[in-house]
Amino acid sequence: MTRIAIVGAGLAGLTLARTLAGRAEVRVFDKARGFGGRMATRRAGPFQFDHGAQFFTVRSDDFQAFLAPFVDRGAVARWDAEFVEFDGPHIGHRRCWADGPPHYVGVPAMNALPKALAEGLDVRLETRVGAVAHANGFWQLHADDDNELGAWDWLVLALPAPQAHELLPDTRSLAPEPPMTACFSLLLGFDEALAVDWQAAFVAGADISWISLDHSKPGRSAAVSVVVHSTNRFADAHLGDERERVVAHLAGELERVAGIDAARAVHVDLHRWRYANVGRQTGGKSFIDAGRRVAAIGDWFIQGRVESAFASARDLARTLESLL
Repeated sequence: MTRIAIVGAGLAGLTLARTLAGRAEVRVFDKARGFGGRMATRRAGPFQFDHGAQFFTVRSDDFQAFLAPFVDRGAVARWDAEFVEFDGPHIGHRRCWADGPPHYVGVPAMNALPKALAEGLDVRLETRVGAVAHANGFWQLHADDDNELGAWDWLVLALPAPQAHELLPDTRSLAPEPPMTACFSLLLGFDEALAVDWQAAFVAGADISWISLDHSKPGRSAAVSVVVHSTNRFADAHLGDERERVVAHLAGELERVAGIDAARAVHVDLHRWRYANVGRQTGGKSFIDAGRRVAAIGDWFIQGRVESAFASARDLARTLESLL
């Protein structure tokens, strides 16, 4: 049976592994302690933060059919938030998501969907692939500590574009590297309710772009947990700044826009997403070099959305299935 190594246990890598299960021997490697990539959740005492992807929507029948069993089992549910749009400190638009197309989240955390996808798969977490080499028709993988990770017929990189090209630089000419943008996530936990009448907010005219009351999502703890995302522009310009300076600035923007005083938070944390979004699409949905048996997938091929990761994986799966 054909052996396939997938580097990256985000939604793209796990979707591909799940699709090919039974048709090939597939193993997934990831440096992280958990599944999901940017479909990530962080816990601190009673607080719970989806500090990456906040929700996802469905545009294609294929993705809707894919999600259906996870909705049925309760791993995915609608988040019918009261949504507002800020223009600076002013609310310009308001609507309830219950009155429109579904906005989905994982339950009881955003990483519930990738966790469910990983069930029954061969996934090696906390295993960073540090080097790859193609020799004698096989891909040899080595961990950072130089331990061998086996010989594989196919290598699939399910990583952000810069990491994929760093691991295998000669893919650059065949799968051009798009510009990737950064984002800060400010995580705030409060021991009292907030005086706001909404649960999710898009922000324009500020250095923050998003505010979410994560405890309002289905299946969450009642502890007041707030996630604030910076704009990509601000993060790109200040990625190397000291943590305290970034926290202070984003907290100031939060108070200026929404009137939420971060100084009253009993828990404060900051996460830097170096590769949060894609600035320009590559023109395809995935990359494959059938001659060398190497491929790459990820939302960066299409758009920085959860469904894009799924679509990229399915696109490659259709090609691989014809070659196995």
